[in-house]
Amino acid sequence: MFAVKKALAAIGIALALTGCAPEPAPRAMPPAPVAPSSSAADPAATVAWMNGFCGAVKDFIEGNNKMPAAGGDTVEAITKSTSDQLGHYASILGKTVDGLGALPPAPVPAADTAKADFLGKYTAARDKVAKAKADLDAAKRSDTAAQARAVDGLMAAQKDAHGALDPVKAVLDSPELTKAAATAERCRP
Repeated sequence: MFAVKKALAAIGIALALTGCAPEPAPRAMPPAPVAPSSSAADPAATVAWMNGFCGAVKDFIEGNNKMPAAGGDTVEAITKSTSDQLGHYASILGKTVDGLGALPPAPVPAADTAKADFLGKYTAARDKVAKAKADLDAAKRSDTAAQARAVDGLMAAQKDAHGALDPVKAVLDSPELTKAAATAERCRP
């Protein structure tokens, strides 16, 4: 939970530093020069695309913050709560993959790169957590080794997914996407 809150704060800082916040943040250094735009992308389409992109990531973060608690007094109860966590995580990852996959054609080349990167990370995480849940659910409820493997699978999936928590970082090299993120509602913290 702390890592997610830290990531949300990092998104807010990144948004502020790139001009994506309603009020400019003080800067210690002047911003790096931005390369001139090489695309004639429709600004409205770019904003809509960024809104969908940031929205998919934001929905994942919000769902992650609602992760059911693990625990219990017996191995069986702990196994069930772990299975519930894995199911919840698989569900939010699946929705994120679907949301990113449903994005319209990218308005600028950097958007294709960002989408492919994020889809790769979230798809890998979804697949790992789905496998961990299937393996845990197939094991006997008293199988502590299966419980340990499931926790390892969840941690591996979280590592993949948490590598894609900052949707703005992926677009900072594109003036069009940076400008669109500044006005896209779902890119705001």
